[in-house]
Amino acid sequence: MASSRFGASNLHNRDPRSALFDSYTGDRNRTQSSSPSGRGHGYGGGGSPGLSAGTFRSATPNSKGQYSEADLSELESQNDGHLEGIGAKVKMLKNLTVAIGDEIRDSSALAEKMNDSFDNTRTRLRGTMKRMLRMAERTGVGWRVWLGFIAAVVLLFWYVWLF
Repeated sequence: MASSRFGASNLHNRDPRSALFDSYTGDRNRTQSSSPSGRGHGYGGGGSPGLSAGTFRSATPNSKGQYSEADLSELESQNDGHLEGIGAKVKMLKNLTVAIGDEIRDSSALAEKMNDSFDNTRTRLRGTMKRMLRMAERTGVGWRVWLGFIAAVVLLFWYVWLF
């Protein structure tokens, strides 16, 4: 199946790690590196025997433009390390967005309950006010007098409760 897809070419069998260096020209006439550290090009080693912790191991190709298996493995392990770090950050962001979503759902449910409660309270107060106005009309006393009487009773209870 692969042969029919790619024809007679064997490019699909290449090691994908070597594709990282396809555009490298291999300028060997430079005496100093353009790297920020000025110590040479490549990547920070540290695991190489004979090199101190702050030096860089050369990651240049040989005369045929090929890289050593150790260089490719080191770069791949570095990429794997970076991928693990990115994966951990993505997982943390996912957990955070799930927590935010849960909080939004809970807040929406609470707001809906409060809205229903306020609606029920408004309906009860409207009914109570209508009954109070009917009672005031039957007794011949105005609603303002009844409101003043209720306010006086509430103030009396408030005064007794506090003192």
